[in-house]
Amino acid sequence: MTIASIERERSSSRTARPLTVLFDTDCAFCTRTAGWLARLDRSRRLRLVPLQSASTDLPAVAALAAARHLSTTLHVVHATGDLATGGEAVLRICEAVPQLRPLAVLGRFPVVRPLVEPLYRLVARHRGGISRAIGTACGVPRHPR
Repeated sequence: MTIASIERERSSSRTARPLTVLFDTDCAFCTRTAGWLARLDRSRRLRLVPLQSASTDLPAVAALAAARHLSTTLHVVHATGDLATGGEAVLRICEAVPQLRPLAVLGRFPVVRPLVEPLYRLVARHRGGISRAIGTACGVPRHPR
């Protein structure tokens, strides 16, 4: 799935979705993940929005974009306005997509939950290397440790 097809899907669907996922189009890993989520999300519970256009496409996100550097972590916004970032955002995405719900259930177990955020940070810190490993370039600078 390409950015253009995600954009077409986003503009062709005017139905409210409970979870808006902001993803970084400058990151090949993030873009590929967004495409994968779009294919899995047959019930269309996710609205995948490039964070580079989020503040203009979603006025409610404009204040969020002004207050945070959105490209440093994954952000999801529920239709109620509830915001989640990082590992919690991943769990909410997994809860929204039926095929991924088992991962959300596992991630909520008391012995696993404390590992979700550190694992998310590990992947986020190395997303440039992951992008190179999957054969694409990533415009995201390395995050400091």
